[in-house]
Amino acid sequence: MPKYSSYPNSMLSNHKYQLDKLGKKIVTKLSTGSAVVMAIAIACCTPALPVRAALFDGPVDRLPSIQRDSLRKGQTVVTGEQGKYVARVLVTASPDTVWRVLTDYANLYKFIPNMTSSRVIENRGNRKVIEQVDSRQVFLISIVSRTKLAIQETDRKQIDFRLIDGDLSKMEGYWKMELVSSVPRRPPNQVLITYTVNAQPNSSTPADAFYGIFKDALSDTLQAIKKEIKNRG
Repeated sequence: MPKYSSYPNSMLSNHKYQLDKLGKKIVTKLSTGSAVVMAIAIACCTPALPVRAALFDGPVDRLPSIQRDSLRKGQTVVTGEQGKYVARVLVTASPDTVWRVLTDYANLYKFIPNMTSSRVIENRGNRKVIEQVDSRQVFLISIVSRTKLAIQETDRKQIDFRLIDGDLSKMEGYWKMELVSSVPRRPPNQVLITYTVNAQPNSSTPADAFYGIFKDALSDTLQAIKKEIKNRG
């Protein structure tokens, strides 16, 4: 009578090998699938990082870090030399308030240091002619200078000016207003005021002395404007 028994050892070994091989394939597929699922889950749950330029590309953010820090601390930043300067200050105010102060030509002398007179000679809407008198004491000498400027206004954006008569050989430039958000993607709540000027003395005035006095006065002028904007706000 034949004897029934289990599979011979060789058959058992081969069967076990096939099962192990199949098991590894299943595990590999499961592992790969799990990794893909996990990667998708991470991608969906992780917030996308915003493009830097979209968040930090405002008029203040584009400046060198030292200037940015100074402006955000409320300081005036003045750069340039030889009569060609750029002065900036950051104010927390509405564009309307800033514009009213910058264009209040008849009353500038009331809050800008060393300005003793300011008046509108001609008014043709956004084109004006203004005359200003500046007086300051340098050592024991009193220096008085008069300038007559042609003004071209671009509403709540820019004020261009150029010398048409006066005690300087050249004076031209512009005041510029740019809106700034103190918090990215929030409505603007600040205004960056930029004053760009090229001022050159006449032949009878020592150039080096003029440049030094003019540059030193820029910081005081912008701080005075900032204070006036705050008072009117």
